[in-house]
Amino acid sequence: MQITLKTDSLLSRSVMTAVFLACIILFALSISTYFGSAVARGAAEPAAAEFAAELAPGNAEAYYASAVMLERSMRPDDLPKALKLYEKAAALQPNNYLYWLSLGKAKERNGDPDAAEKALRYAADLAPNYSEVLWALGNALIRKGNDDEGFAQIRKAVEGNSKFAQPAASLAWDLNEGDTAKVEKAVGDSLPVRAAMAGILAKQDRLDEALKLWNALPAEQQAEHSEVGKSILGELLRAKKFVAAAKVQSQLSPEQGPEVGRVTNSGFESDISLKGGDGFAWNIVEGKDPAVGISVEVKHSGGKSLVMIFGGRAEKNFRTVSQVVAVIPGKEYRFEAYYSSELKTEKTVLWEVVDIASGEVLASTEPLKNNSGWTSSGIPFSTEEGSEGVIIRLVREKCLADECAIEGRLWIDDVSLK
Repeated sequence: MQITLKTDSLLSRSVMTAVFLACIILFALSISTYFGSAVARGAAEPAAAEFAAELAPGNAEAYYASAVMLERSMRPDDLPKALKLYEKAAALQPNNYLYWLSLGKAKERNGDPDAAEKALRYAADLAPNYSEVLWALGNALIRKGNDDEGFAQIRKAVEGNSKFAQPAASLAWDLNEGDTAKVEKAVGDSLPVRAAMAGILAKQDRLDEALKLWNALPAEQQAEHSEVGKSILGELLRAKKFVAAAKVQSQLSPEQGPEVGRVTNSGFESDISLKGGDGFAWNIVEGKDPAVGISVEVKHSGGKSLVMIFGGRAEKNFRTVSQVVAVIPGKEYRFEAYYSSELKTEKTVLWEVVDIASGEVLASTEPLKNNSGWTSSGIPFSTEEGSEGVIIRLVREKCLADECAIEGRLWIDDVSLK
């Protein structure tokens, strides 16, 4: 059966015209809404954001994007405008927790804590397991003096996302004036919180407590919170607690970590930094003379050695090669290093062992010889009581100005303490 529509009557033409006009209007509104949303998302200035919201009346996304832009301007007059747009977005899409979360934060910044709490509670009802919401609600409650419920929300936020462990521990620490028992009660004792607390305690010079928490963490947690470990390591080095520092650095770098009484990377088989190492790595002072690098052609053992190329200049700032080594106090050691030289100079270089605590030179080798094959250079020494670290360093032999120029090549390998 075939159906035909006659278009010659006035009624038919009117209907088709109305339909056509409706389609045009809907298309225009759709384009306006899409364009308004796009402009709002890409707006670089608050005025452009407001214009975008006007382009798309009744569009929650455009209102929200415009509100975000206005709030970011930090201009006093823009926050009230942003609040109205947040409210419009939330009213249009009342089940979108993100709109209520942003509204609650803006309300609090605008000095309306009661309205902020109401909006944030609504967001939490919509997204009860979303840590961002729980964190915002918890902080709002604490600022209103409701610590118990506030920290309950924060504990749930930390359980959902460990990134909140550090700020949660810091907040509890400040509010409880460093009372660790109260801090644990406030934010719990989850592994991320323990890691955060270890870092806080280290910065407060409570290193024994920090180490107790840190060393009790499983290896995977130590790896996950390596930045905390590095912070603890830095505090231990600053406090000259080198034995504990060596253990922490070994936990952070199990394959290349230092050991007490041993030189790290003794054969220069691993990469070295020519800009200065950290912790227990080789430290090579920046400078022009001598040039320092790794040799794979000349070595005592293994596959590499350290090569130093002297240009015959009497540089005022000699590029020393050194390393911090953790040691047992009051113990006898022997330093030893192998070298091969093609030097042409009256004065050369030598090794020194220096106590870090006192700065006293504990032992010095004889100056290294010119034009030698692989030769051992060593010296015994005793560590001082109460001191956990020494520096082994290659330095220039004492000389007068006209004797300080060194020319030629020197290879170093297999540096050790025994």
